[in-house]
Amino acid sequence: MNIGLDARTVFSSQPRGTGRNLFDAYSRIPALRPDWRFTFCHRRRDNRCSLLEADAGLVEAGGGGSARWPDNVRLRLIDLPGDRWDAWFQVRLPLAAWADGLDLLHLPANAAPWWCPVPCVVTIHDLAPLKVQDAPSARARRRFLQGVRRGVRHARHIITPSRATRDELCAEFGVAAERITVIPWAPDRGIVAESGRAGEAGVLAAVRERYGLDRPWVLNFSGASRRKNAPGVLAALGHLPAEVRQRYHWVLTGCNSAEHRAKLMAQAGALGVAADCRILGFVPHGDLPVLLGNAAALLMPSLHEGFGLPLLDAFACGVPVLTARCSSMPEVAGDAAVYCDPTDARSIAMGIAQVLEPECAAELVRRGRERVREYTWERTARAMCEVYERAALGVRPVTAAVGGEVPCR
Repeated sequence: MNIGLDARTVFSSQPRGTGRNLFDAYSRIPALRPDWRFTFCHRRRDNRCSLLEADAGLVEAGGGGSARWPDNVRLRLIDLPGDRWDAWFQVRLPLAAWADGLDLLHLPANAAPWWCPVPCVVTIHDLAPLKVQDAPSARARRRFLQGVRRGVRHARHIITPSRATRDELCAEFGVAAERITVIPWAPDRGIVAESGRAGEAGVLAAVRERYGLDRPWVLNFSGASRRKNAPGVLAALGHLPAEVRQRYHWVLTGCNSAEHRAKLMAQAGALGVAADCRILGFVPHGDLPVLLGNAAALLMPSLHEGFGLPLLDAFACGVPVLTARCSSMPEVAGDAAVYCDPTDARSIAMGIAQVLEPECAAELVRRGRERVREYTWERTARAMCEVYERAALGVRPVTAAVGGEVPCR
């Protein structure tokens, strides 16, 4: 069987959640089906390895050459300069899938093209753009909605990472539950692999100096989207006692545009908390094990998440977690987190104070280490293979893969 993958996010110069998740799964899948062929369709125009390939040790000693994937993996460059009207996804990828004789195409980013001549499986991670509207992006929201509708209409089967996303799809789009398989993700392999070095004196000192951290810190993966709730985190700091707030640096990462950072800094200044905050743009993946592994806590009071992978990363690194009691977050975190109302700054502040209390933090770390054992990339990869096999054959996959859905305690 020949399985194709839209692998653009895997080979991105700044790979983020979807790309890293795919890489962690696909670094295991080819070995599980050595008699299958896998075609990774991408747009990388040079022969250098990606950051993910380097992290995984797929590159020969000496560095910047091409990566060495298993023999049953083919890297398929589909070039299209300019790419007006999303023609790479809408036309070039479907044509390449047909020309290559693919038995199945995996579309991992919430959408399907208008037309696809081969059977496809679509992963829909979340419906966040439809649930939490970002004011400047009405056009992007419409495009997202159209992509999901095409995915629902054309996919032979749908994968979601959580029951929460599955239930939203069923409610919002009338999708039959038997067309959806819930396959949870697992902790980021790069963060877990490097977490043992995170406390080394030289490594820690370099990261402290790089980001101006001369106190303990609390971490928040903010991003640019409103649903990540960076303004809510800052508002909560204004409700903390000064002696608590000034004990830590409050590190917000992923605030990529200068305009977004300026707005957050202006808010922090108005609240009188700017001196305590470090509002950062894109942080190299190599720094994340140190920033997360040495954090006093992870704050994730998101307004909406399709899964919430940083929760598992924090559990794996032994970091206590505050998160929101909505969408998928209670499903993933179970009893291993402190919960808050993400729309209420006082509730977030109360949660922060609780998660930083030493006895509570120690208990959360213990529960988190137990919880994270339920999530492995091996289970995820095996479940994906099962979906591919049955979907390619036109057989309905089981709706709860990975040996049954991960329980919510």
